[in-house]
Amino acid sequence: MNFEQNIFTECFVDTLLVKTIVPPLKRYNHQKSSNNVMKKMREEFADKVAFGILDDDKEVPSYLRSFSLLKKHNEQLSIYKHKDKPHYIVKISKAAEDFILKNAEKCNIELLEFNLPSVLDELKKRTKHANSLQDSDLKRLFSAIIQNERSDFYMLALWIMQFKENPYNFQP
Repeated sequence: MNFEQNIFTECFVDTLLVKTIVPPLKRYNHQKSSNNVMKKMREEFADKVAFGILDDDKEVPSYLRSFSLLKKHNEQLSIYKHKDKPHYIVKISKAAEDFILKNAEKCNIELLEFNLPSVLDELKKRTKHANSLQDSDLKRLFSAIIQNERSDFYMLALWIMQFKENPYNFQP
């Protein structure tokens, strides 16, 4: 069974990241905000497994209070589990753009080599619109970073693959 529709992303750049590091057979369930991700999980997927990926840069949605820390990879990446349901949330520390910059630095990758700005505010200008879903420079960068097993992209990909393979017995 394909559980890609049970994997929720909150923004354009998160969606591109997930599609690049773990290509879907069809598509992931893109939502336009963390509140929409949580609402969809809470209401439409109440009796199903669900896996959300959120930036940790805004107010915490109330539904997240029903989750507890399952595993903290590092300051950039943590996964939470709902206390009663097979619902999981991966929190990317701060904004996705900060996550990208820190992982590029960790992997000694220069964003300028990918025609991308290396300053947070400039990178946000590039990622905050629907066109970023088709950004080939970002895709090339994500593909380069995922090659490094020390990157948080690598761990995120591993968690997504583990969820897809065994969503009802997911153990990161």
